[in-house]
Amino acid sequence: MKQFVFCVLITMVFCNSYSQEYYIRKSIEKKYEKKYEGDRQKGEKAVEERLDAWDEKDKESRSKLMPFPTMSLTIDMNYPSKPKNNGTIDYYYKNFDCASVMTMNAQKNGMDRTIMNFKEGKMTMLMTDKKGKKTGMQMELKSVDWATKAAVAKSEKDLVNGQSSLKATDEYKTIEGYKCRKYLYETASYTSEMWMTNDSKIDIGQYNQSMYRIFSNSKNPSSNAFQEAGMNGMIIQHHMFPKDKRMEECIMTFKNIKMGSVPDEMFNTSGYEITQMPSIRDMWNATKDER
Repeated sequence: MKQFVFCVLITMVFCNSYSQEYYIRKSIEKKYEKKYEGDRQKGEKAVEERLDAWDEKDKESRSKLMPFPTMSLTIDMNYPSKPKNNGTIDYYYKNFDCASVMTMNAQKNGMDRTIMNFKEGKMTMLMTDKKGKKTGMQMELKSVDWATKAAVAKSEKDLVNGQSSLKATDEYKTIEGYKCRKYLYETASYTSEMWMTNDSKIDIGQYNQSMYRIFSNSKNPSSNAFQEAGMNGMIIQHHMFPKDKRMEECIMTFKNIKMGSVPDEMFNTSGYEITQMPSIRDMWNATKDER
């Protein structure tokens, strides 16, 4: 009985202490919330302005996009020292849509396709699980492609500032049926042999313009630092030799380039249960609502 009474007393003391601590903590929080309310409002306003500017910039860049030529191609990725990482990515282009199917030697997931509509700024990932259930996720593309744009901007800046170099050679060879010219590109991390073609069977002008307007924030979408440095044409093969031990030698070859038509089903999402993922603004608004 004494032990029972002792336990009850200990429990009451503990609960009372916890209750006091809770009310003291809430009182302090309320005090400091009031004290720093002005700073909090300034911070929220700064975030709102940043999101508004991001939205406006994204809207402006998408208004300047050019449609893709209707075409398809396959990028074959070969890692000489780690063939288990080899694989292919099939790309299908039409209007402002790009659908891709990735097939890797070490692939274990059930990803079917990724569809990106650059005009609308939407990316949809489609999957089929082991039981055959088809699902998908759709999200804002600007939440994803900012990294690519940042990488392109850095590459151009490095080339202009002399931190990387590009040289056209007089060496030619035929790759995948296309006469290609060799370019040497060197950065702090790797050197590359880039083989480029100007074959008229490929709508190279529209393809390059479409890609550049999508992945660059340049004020002059008709030109870029690589063109100004002498690069001309479409890459058919890119052989990268890393200087950084964390990187692997890789040979990327563009194959099966076909112009004029692509299967409509590559852009079709019927049969998939699509979930709309929250945008950055949605998550920010949810955070404010929780307060």
